[in-house]
Amino acid sequence: MRIVIGSIQCEGNSLTPIHTKYTDFDYAAGKAMYGKIKVAEYFLENGCEIIPTIYAHALPGGAVIKEDFLRLADELTDKVPSHGIDGIWLYLHGAMCVEEIGSGDTYLVRKIREKVGNAVPISLAMDFHADNTDEIVEMANVITAFRTAPHRDHARTQLRAAELLLECIRKKILPKPQIARENVVICGDAVQTDSEPLKSIMQMAEEYERTIPGMLSVQVFNGQPWIDAPYMGPAVVATHESDSALALKCARKIADRFYDVRHAFRFTVETAEPEEAIRLGMEAAERQVFISDSGDNTTAGAAGDNAYMLNRVLKLGAKNVLIAGIADAAGCDLCYEKNIGDTVTVKIGASMDHTSESAVITGTLMHKGDILSYTGGNAGPSATLDCGDVTVVITRNRASLCRPDIFESIGLEYSKFKIIVVKLGYLFPELAAEAERAILAFTPGSSTERLEDMHMKNIRRPMFPLEDNFK
Repeated sequence: MRIVIGSIQCEGNSLTPIHTKYTDFDYAAGKAMYGKIKVAEYFLENGCEIIPTIYAHALPGGAVIKEDFLRLADELTDKVPSHGIDGIWLYLHGAMCVEEIGSGDTYLVRKIREKVGNAVPISLAMDFHADNTDEIVEMANVITAFRTAPHRDHARTQLRAAELLLECIRKKILPKPQIARENVVICGDAVQTDSEPLKSIMQMAEEYERTIPGMLSVQVFNGQPWIDAPYMGPAVVATHESDSALALKCARKIADRFYDVRHAFRFTVETAEPEEAIRLGMEAAERQVFISDSGDNTTAGAAGDNAYMLNRVLKLGAKNVLIAGIADAAGCDLCYEKNIGDTVTVKIGASMDHTSESAVITGTLMHKGDILSYTGGNAGPSATLDCGDVTVVITRNRASLCRPDIFESIGLEYSKFKIIVVKLGYLFPELAAEAERAILAFTPGSSTERLEDMHMKNIRRPMFPLEDNFK
């Protein structure tokens, strides 16, 4: 069997003014991509000949520049043979937005389908936060996605898509996935798979998949809420070997549950308005408190350049605080002109998003060096300033200090701080495991946790929580 593999990913956010460009992607081509994905060994063990294309993953961000996206999409498509292949495995996010195009994921699958025709099965491994268009569901033969949020099953999801692809090839079937949507938008940080009501919804999907003969996959998606498009929001995609009507019936039944339990979704961590979150951290009996600057969450596509929380930490006189971190290229470059131990005065913030706040800080330069990226690569230069009661990490590029190893990459012992402000929503599992207390602050920004504050113009209506009791 000859299997094509490829992957282009960037979780989009259409509310942020920044754009994602070609150089933002962690890139690998040909066999070099084997180390970036989790299915090469599986395919080889099953006697497959792998035809690698490209791997390109970027930190969540704004719309990808059209020219840059087409450069990647064309390269991947050009490497796909037009004949003589048995199947195609793609690892996509599902919420990539592209200038003037919309869904980049849909565009890519369409171009591949146009090249290979309809007789070659395409299997997609996707993110739980994918915003699937009707077209991408129609063009694919199998769709799987993460079943955990926060995500812990990246490898397993990729492998499921590979297993189902080989099953389709061996059985000589071309399944037709079916999608059912629900007009209920719950921000991702209140939708976690280990907590109700989503836990029961996921169990319902897994039971259908396990007990219904011929059911290949029943996949629940919450969607990416910061995409202003008609296809944004929760959906269920079910794939049966041959019975599309049954697949749609199952998908519809599960999707209806989102509406039925819409009022039951709750944030799984403590929440507070920004200044209250800081006060709670200052007064906390716990040794250490993580506060999420949720409105400027770089893992949700925000710029990461807002000094909003820094300004309020300074205003309230909080002590022993780590701001991790703020993206500001000019500020970081200024620090690089100095020596370790020098006193530096620098303006940071609002360098990319005009709605962000800036701040002027003075501190001792503690460290300068490259920081580990969200995807495990190099995120570029960073600098750390000790400003007395507050320590601030400044990054040249957008970054996310979402795991302990990222702090370690810049020699930062975050355990010594009382309050750690991170640009996240819910804490990633590695930090959550260490956090004695976590507070999600309802800060403003392009990753705001409130649909009411997003000012969407193109989503389906009526939509909960903007409207209610419409069914």
